[in-house]
Amino acid sequence: MDSKKILGKLPKFLLKRIILKAIIKHKVDISDKIYKQSFKEPYKVNLNICGSKAYQIYEQNQYIYKYGELLEDPDVTIEFKDIDFAKKLYLGEKVSIESGRDSNNYYQMCKKDLFIRTSTRGDNANTQLLLAKIPIFRSVVPHFGTSRLGKRLRDEPEYIDPVKEGEIEMLVKKMLRESVDISDEKYKENFRDQTLKVNWDIVGNKAYQIFEINNYTYRFGENLEDADLNIVINNPEYSKRFLMELPTNFAPGLDEEGNFLIYIKIPVIAIKFKNPNESRYSLYRLPFFRDMILKASIEEKEDKRENYGHYVSVNYSLGNYENVVVPYKVFEYFINKASNIVLRTCPCREHWECKNYPIELGCIFMGDDTKRMVLSDDQGRVATKEEALEHVRKAIDAGLIPLIGRNVAEAEDGHGVKDTGHFLAGCFCCECCCIGVKTREYGISYSMAGDSYGGMEGIKIKVDSEKCVGCGKCLEACAYKARTIIDGKAKVNPIMCVGCGRCINVCQYGATSIEIEDPNYIEKFIAKIESIVDVTDQSIQN
Repeated sequence: MDSKKILGKLPKFLLKRIILKAIIKHKVDISDKIYKQSFKEPYKVNLNICGSKAYQIYEQNQYIYKYGELLEDPDVTIEFKDIDFAKKLYLGEKVSIESGRDSNNYYQMCKKDLFIRTSTRGDNANTQLLLAKIPIFRSVVPHFGTSRLGKRLRDEPEYIDPVKEGEIEMLVKKMLRESVDISDEKYKENFRDQTLKVNWDIVGNKAYQIFEINNYTYRFGENLEDADLNIVINNPEYSKRFLMELPTNFAPGLDEEGNFLIYIKIPVIAIKFKNPNESRYSLYRLPFFRDMILKASIEEKEDKRENYGHYVSVNYSLGNYENVVVPYKVFEYFINKASNIVLRTCPCREHWECKNYPIELGCIFMGDDTKRMVLSDDQGRVATKEEALEHVRKAIDAGLIPLIGRNVAEAEDGHGVKDTGHFLAGCFCCECCCIGVKTREYGISYSMAGDSYGGMEGIKIKVDSEKCVGCGKCLEACAYKARTIIDGKAKVNPIMCVGCGRCINVCQYGATSIEIEDPNYIEKFIAKIESIVDVTDQSIQN
């Protein structure tokens, strides 16, 4: 009998003990480089799986654990709330996870349950734009973009009365009657140039709506044959929450055919840090967390689309661009060619409530695929080329580190937008809030750059040991933990270094420099991006 069948027959009190003991006895290699870097100071972990308790203590040269007890002063407490979800993680099953902070500043890792499935008629792929126009979705729209990752999770009602017979039908009819005000200016703006036909199927209750600038028509019990948008909800409880417009945490997604989906996020793991400034990325150093949770949350699906991107050096004169700020040159090239440009606030700085840099100096997205993005007015907007260039200029002048490239997950998992090869993303990272900075603190590389984490090919940061006095200024300037002092001299870790050049600007002795191995590296970088992303207007292509 296989492990799934065996575990499926176990009572929950026994199952949670087995899973907890497997976690605390998970293989720990104290000689591993990541372990050594991560636990220079002792780190105490309390674990609670639905009432079964244990603790772990990670130290530089030893790992200690004990089942059945908790520590009084842990650095972090990890509480599994859902035994069925814990079982899936234990078995290595693939799950869909998204995290966020609640009103108490605790991290909640959430499973994503399917809520709404949509489909559109013909070639109409702008599902998010259509949903954003429908009045009942006004509270859902802010969850479509990556801003949901930066803002606090809503405090949902812990309990609602069970769905009664006929209740969904009553709520659907009420929505049809009362959710629309055709005199509202927003309504008129949404349907000034478009008639929108929508089919609903909510737990078997069919209906349709027709939205026009000066007219609104609906009918319960029927669907249209030529609807622009079809919306299906099969979960009665979720339907009730939605129709009653109760606070709910949503997330966007896509199915294999590229149809837009909406999920509801259900907290399953609560993470409470002793240090309120600690991030969930610090958990990446825990062996069981990396092997059990991170691997399980990565979808195993064949995807031949290439991710590629790099940080771009902020140094002022390089190679063939001696009188041009290099990252500005790169962004300018793509901005001038882009069919559509979206500027948005920085979700990382929103999340960490950054005190050092403005959240307005956030991400930039380019290409036809960005036309399907939906952002609330306070999160972002479509920009002119002039506005985009000014945005880049301000970000570089502020000392932020530019990053540009293609990352399919940024489009599809972050914004629920199908990446068809026309979605180029850029961001401007700070030393305090950037994901790449947070993970490198523990010797782990992760960033928006997709599969490419280091500096661009063709350049290398060098240290002249004769000029270096070991002052440590470059260590302070290096956000990515790529610097160390060995025998009184600065050294560069080529794996961790992104080639941003910040260290050069602070070195008073001229000991640090960028070596240009290939004078055509910028042209090659641009050509590489263009080989996998086309930001031009596809409607005028031959």
